[in-house]
Amino acid sequence: MAIKTRLLLAMLLIICFSHSLYAKSRKKTDAENGLKQISSATNNLPDKAAGNAPVAESRESLETDENSLQDAEESAEEKWQYLEWEEENPEFVLNYEVVIEALEEKKGTYTEINRLQTETNTTYIQVKPLLPPGNYRYKVITYNLIGIAEVESDWFEFRIFKAFQPEISNISATVNHSSTLFLEEINNGIFNITGKNLFEEPQSKTDISFTTYALERQKKKNAIPLVPQILEYDDKNRHLKVQFNMKELDVGTYNFIAMDASGLKNPADKKNEITVKFKKRVDFDISGGYTLPVILFDDTIKNYMGSNIWPLSLTARLSLMPFKHSFGYFGLGLTGSYTRMFSNFDSYSVDGNLITSHALFVYQLPVRTKIKNSDSRKHIMTLELHGGPGFTFFNDFKFHFDHDINSDPLNSLNISINAGFAAQIYITNRLYTEIGADYIMAFVSDMGFGMLEPEISIGWQF
Repeated sequence: MAIKTRLLLAMLLIICFSHSLYAKSRKKTDAENGLKQISSATNNLPDKAAGNAPVAESRESLETDENSLQDAEESAEEKWQYLEWEEENPEFVLNYEVVIEALEEKKGTYTEINRLQTETNTTYIQVKPLLPPGNYRYKVITYNLIGIAEVESDWFEFRIFKAFQPEISNISATVNHSSTLFLEEINNGIFNITGKNLFEEPQSKTDISFTTYALERQKKKNAIPLVPQILEYDDKNRHLKVQFNMKELDVGTYNFIAMDASGLKNPADKKNEITVKFKKRVDFDISGGYTLPVILFDDTIKNYMGSNIWPLSLTARLSLMPFKHSFGYFGLGLTGSYTRMFSNFDSYSVDGNLITSHALFVYQLPVRTKIKNSDSRKHIMTLELHGGPGFTFFNDFKFHFDHDINSDPLNSLNISINAGFAAQIYITNRLYTEIGADYIMAFVSDMGFGMLEPEISIGWQF
C-alpha cells in the first residue's frame, strides 16, 4: 500500500512539474497572440467590434437601464454574448476563470463586475447576465489538472456598442437640388441628407454610440469609399450636410451609406443614390485643315527632289470619345494627310504623292472656365494627346525627261507610327480651331524616314 501511495505521489509531481513548464511557455504565447473573443446579438444585428470587442445589442432597447433589463429578460433566448480564446494544449487544463471589469467613464478606472468559470476546458464562455453597452476589459485565469490557478493572461479591452438602424430618405446637391451632378457644371460637392438615426462621428476611442458616413460606388469592385467632411448635424439626428472633394468624384453611380457603431447600415437604394455624369455621353470631333510636312532625317527625298519642306498639303482628323471621366476623355480616332511633291530641274522633273493614314488612341483634357453670374462653366479649350499605327504611302513618283520620256512609277506602302498633340480652341459651343503637330516615322527599306507635320485646322464637335 505504501508503494502504491509513493507511485501516485510521484505521478502527480511529474504532471504538475510538466504542466508548470508548459504554463510558463504559454504565458509568452498568450502575450504575443492575445486572446480572441466573440459576441453576437440576434434580431438581425450584424457583428462588428472595435479592436477585440463584442458587438452591440439593440440600441433602442438599451436607452435606459430599466428598458435594458426588461429587454434582456424578455428576449433572453434571442440574445447572447460570448468570449472565446485560444489554447494550445487544452488537455492540461481543468477549467478557466474569466474576470470582467467595467470602465467607469468619470473616474477613468475599471471595477470588477463579474467572474465566470467554465465547467470544463472549453475555450469559450457565455456571458451572463448580458453586458449593457460600455467599455470593458477581461482576463482569463487557467487552472491546471489538480485545480490550482496557474496562468493569468494580460487584460484585454473590448467595447459593446449601442445600435441604431440608420435610414436615408433623401439626398440632393445644394447647387441644383438634385441627386444628379453634371461635371460640366460648377459643383461644390455639398449635399443635404435627410433620414433617421444620423448621429455624430466617433469623438473618442471609448465612444459606444456613433455613425460613420461614406459614398460607395456601384458596380466597381475594390473601389475605396469616399469619406465626406461633415459640415452640419441636426439635433434630432435627422439631417446632415456633408461635402465631398469633387476631384474624387468620377463618372458613375454612388450610394450614400451611414453605418452605426455596431455595423448596422442603411440599404443601398434609389433614396440614397447619387449619379455623376456628363451632359453629353459621347463626343464626335471632325476637323480638316492645312499642314506643312517637314522631313527631319534621311536625305533621300532631298537628294532627288531638292527639298525637305512641302507646302502643298492637307490634313483631316476625326475622333470618337465615348469614355469620359473627370480626369479626361478617352477614345479612338483616324487621321490622314495628303502632300503633293514635285521639283523641276534643268533636264528633268520629278513628282509624286505622299499619303499618310493612321488609327489613333486619343486622350483629351477639357479646359473650362466659370461663366460670369452663372453656376455653369464654358468649355473653352481641349488639350489632346494621340498616337497609333498606320501607313505611309509613296504614290506614283516619276521622273519626267524631254520628249515625253517618263520613268516607271514608284509606289511604296510602308508601316508607320504617329504621335502628336493638339489644342482645340472653341469659338462657339461646337465650332473650334485646332493647332497641333504630328510626328510620323515610317519603316522604309534602305531608308530612315521621319517627318513632322505641324497643322492648323477648323473643326466641329457633334
